[in-house]
Order: sequence, then structure tokens, then C-alpha cells
Amino acid sequence: MITEIAQKIVRGCMRIFCIFPIRCNQIIFNSQKGTQYACNPRYIYEYLENKYGGSLQYIWCLQNPPEVLVSHPHVRIVSYNSLRYFFYQMTSKVIVANIPSPCYLPRRKKQFMIDTWHGGGAYKRCGIQTPKQSSLSNMKNVIKTTEALDNTKWELYKAYYNALDTSLFMTTCKRHTEVMFESQLIPRDRYIEVGFPRNDIFFSDYQDIKKKAQKKLGISPDKKVVLFAPTYRGNVKNQQNDLNLDIDQCIDAAKERWGGEWVFVYRMHILSSSLDKGKIPTSAINASQYDEMQELLCIADIFITDYSSSQWDFALTGKPAFLFTPDLDYYMYEDRGFYTPIEDWAFPYAKSNEELAELIRNFDEDKHIQKVHRHLDLLQSCEDGHATEKICDIIVKEIGL
Repeated sequence: MITEIAQKIVRGCMRIFCIFPIRCNQIIFNSQKGTQYACNPRYIYEYLENKYGGSLQYIWCLQNPPEVLVSHPHVRIVSYNSLRYFFYQMTSKVIVANIPSPCYLPRRKKQFMIDTWHGGGAYKRCGIQTPKQSSLSNMKNVIKTTEALDNTKWELYKAYYNALDTSLFMTTCKRHTEVMFESQLIPRDRYIEVGFPRNDIFFSDYQDIKKKAQKKLGISPDKKVVLFAPTYRGNVKNQQNDLNLDIDQCIDAAKERWGGEWVFVYRMHILSSSLDKGKIPTSAINASQYDEMQELLCIADIFITDYSSSQWDFALTGKPAFLFTPDLDYYMYEDRGFYTPIEDWAFPYAKSNEELAELIRNFDEDKHIQKVHRHLDLLQSCEDGHATEKICDIIVKEIGL
């Protein structure tokens, strides 16, 4: 209650910025609360900057901006929750973010807020459809915030303001629209089914992106890559992910099935702190600080995840993937739960290391492609490689270029 009252007071105070005019050619971008130069906002920005250059003023909310933005004459950098961030958010014509804006930052009537979202398909539940995770409320050494104590109440509170402040919400498939409509309280006519800008690269030759990522991570082009990227659990930040994945067994199974030399790369979710270090070979590469997940998907020859929506993106590549789900029963009944039965997902799942190794060794290319296509058809995919162009056309029309 205290958190909600405080946010309402701050939301009212933010109206002071209404004394400043909205700048019609100004766009502010935000990815994961300013922690990443990545995801859909990045691809939208790069398209606009490449096509319209200095005709637009670009604001990026970033804690650690790359040099390419710092030195750019038409880009201004602001820190999340800083006074400059509040000013530019309240005076930009268009707001582009992959998560909803904070509840205490209202959208002005003539502003256009695009929520690009950050996960496609229809897998783990979110928003007001997230079950109350009471088991996490009893965890020790956890600060008891409103969210941790009662995530259901907190999600309803956020959804109310998200519905007020969101002009457009991007989705990847018709089923994605349906489940987000159930979960976010955003009116149905504000959803735009064009796919994700970040997924357009999978409809093109991404060899240059692959080479760049390999070089950045120090991976030889002749090595094959197993990428492991699990999601987080519950609603508590900075968890240690202890899924007991047998990395050596995965590598051995991959060698048996495809041959060659393999390297293991892992990337933890932004809300998870780490894997259990005692179970990671020294040869494994930690890519958790690698901003752009799509570039990692480009270098992956095999992808292993669990309930992460990144599986939707990877399905578009057609490459092999597997779900490692030793805590499936817990996640399904006591944690998030699913919108789509796991049996209908694009990739097979294993509840143990032995099952996972068996799936890898017995991988069948034809059955894999058939399963992926069935899944994309079931969810009625809207991805066609032109999402960036379509959303940018809308942005330019709003700005009046």
C-alpha cells in the first residue's frame, strides 16, 4: 500500500514537466530499464537513424552506453530514473521501450508510447495471469517489497497504469496477442501483430553478425556452439540458477551426433545472478553480459533453454534446440505456469540430463522441422522479416515526417 501511494504521488508530481512542450521529432528508447543497448528498441533505433539521420533527435536511456552512441551527434544519453530521464520521457513525442514505463511516469495526451515487449510466442504466464507465488514470500534474506509479498496485487496495479499509458503493443503471433490481452488489461485495438524487429535478422543472411559475435567472444569459426540460456524463477531478483545441467554430457552427445569440436556458451537471464560456479567447466564461456541475445542465437548451432520465450526467436532459425526442464512440475503448478501446453512447443523437453543427452544423440532433422512448423502454425506466427519497417512507418507517421 505504501509503495502504491508513493507512486501515485510521484505520478502527480511528474505533471510539472507538462510546462515544457513535446518535441515532435524526439524519440526516447529504453531497454530493460536502461541496462541494455539491445532488443527491439535497438533495432528500431538503428533503422530510423540509418534512414532519417539528423531529422530526428534520439534519446537513449542507458547506464553503460556503447561508444557508438556516446559519440553520436544526434543521440543524448540519460540514466534511468534521473531527472534528465524524467524530462526527456515527458517531452518526447514517441516513447519506445521493451517493458512498460514506470507507473509513476504518465503518458501525455499527445505522446505515443510503443511497448515492443521482450518475449514472443505464448509460453510462461505473465502480468495479471501470473499465479500468486506465495512460496517465494517465505524465502529468507529477501527484501519484502510489495511485489515479493503479493505479486498478484502488484501486477494488477501495474496493469491499470500500463493500459492508460500504452498506445501500441507489439506481438509476434495471434496467440501472443490473445494471451497478452488477458494478462495486461491493454485494450484489444492497441495490439499490432507484425512480429518483433529483433527477429527480422533471422529472415536474412546473418553471417556477418555471427562473425562479429564469434570474434567478440573469442570463439574460433571452426568450433560449433552449444548455447544455454534459461529463464528466471518466481518474482525475486538475483537468484542463483541451480538446474544441474551436465555440460560435459551435452557436449559429448553433440559430438556423437554431429561430430566436430564444440564450445559451451551460457547466458543467464537479467533477473538471475549466476549458475552454480562449481558445475561449470573452465572452458565454458559466460556471455551473461553480452547485450544482444539475438547475436548469440546467430552463433548457436544448438540451443538449450527451458521456459524462456527466446525459444520463439530461435524457432525462426530452424536450427536444433532442446528444453531442459528438471523442475517442470514445480514451474507448471507452483511458479508461472503456461499459456500453451509444453507438448505443443517447438522443441522436445527433457526432465533429466540422461533424457537430454538422448534427445541430442537421436535428433531427427525432418521431425524437428515438422514440429517447429506445427508450432508456428498453431500460434499463428506474424513474423515475416519486416517488423522493423512496419513499426517505423507508424512512428514516422506519428512524428509527421
